[in-house]
Amino acid sequence: MFQHWFDILPSYPGAEAALLGVIALLLVTYLWSATEIRRNRERRIQRVRDTLYISTKLLGQLTIWEQRKYEVSEHEHHELLKAMLTCRTASCLSPQLHDQIRECVKDHDTARLALMHKALERECTALSEELIRNAHSVHWGRSIWTIIRPAAEPAALAATALLFGSFYNKLLREGIMLDSWEGILPWIQCASLMLTIVYGYLLWASPKRGTAGTLLRWLSLLIALCALLHLIGLAAAPYALALQLILFASGFRLTGSRSRSERPYAGHTDSGEAGSSDIASISESVEEEMNDTDASRKFISSSDK
Repeated sequence: MFQHWFDILPSYPGAEAALLGVIALLLVTYLWSATEIRRNRERRIQRVRDTLYISTKLLGQLTIWEQRKYEVSEHEHHELLKAMLTCRTASCLSPQLHDQIRECVKDHDTARLALMHKALERECTALSEELIRNAHSVHWGRSIWTIIRPAAEPAALAATALLFGSFYNKLLREGIMLDSWEGILPWIQCASLMLTIVYGYLLWASPKRGTAGTLLRWLSLLIALCALLHLIGLAAAPYALALQLILFASGFRLTGSRSRSERPYAGHTDSGEAGSSDIASISESVEEEMNDTDASRKFISSSDK
């Protein structure tokens, strides 16, 4: 395929300029990708810092509550409520922890507060370690990865251009028609290879952490590896595409987020236990005003007075 292109390329006027333009486009794409990765890393570090700044206040109050055996004054109840409301704006905390904070806002149950304290301490420790890793000098392997990672965008762009160029060239040379099964097979192969490029790009460019991230990587890897069936021949294209679509559909079920009722944490109860009347009334008003940021700020400032 490439030899055919190299043979006919000099016959076109301005082919060298077009080739230089393509190389320049790929280089600009690489530089843009590297810049965006650096900016996203800086934004991530800033979000981690903001989350730690918000969460440590709640963590300190929960530590004091635990040391006092949860026997505190009414003013300290209000301070804890404000800290939990503020902590719900921390973007780097897990959805499970946000659910626990929401339940503790509704009900200051001692067991729930203890569980939330442990979960918050665990996540703050992980975020602190991440911040420390980013603050220190990178390792040799990571420095290499910072060079290779931005190449995902230009590589995907070049692979897509080569795929459609090859497919268009095949259409012109062989005169493929859609009136037979043999004419449909190249279209199926092109769709399968395009899906391979997409998930190969996701596997390369979007490494994720945690269990869900590992599952996403494995699904992307399996979808990309299905393209190896094309080595058998054009007749294997429908089977490759079918396997890719099956894996694609299974990803919705395997990685879909479950509702809170389907993933209860330890100590979670369906029926809300009644706390003191004052805390209950504050919790109800908080739930009504959480969708309005300005209103929640007024609520917090009014509780300070």
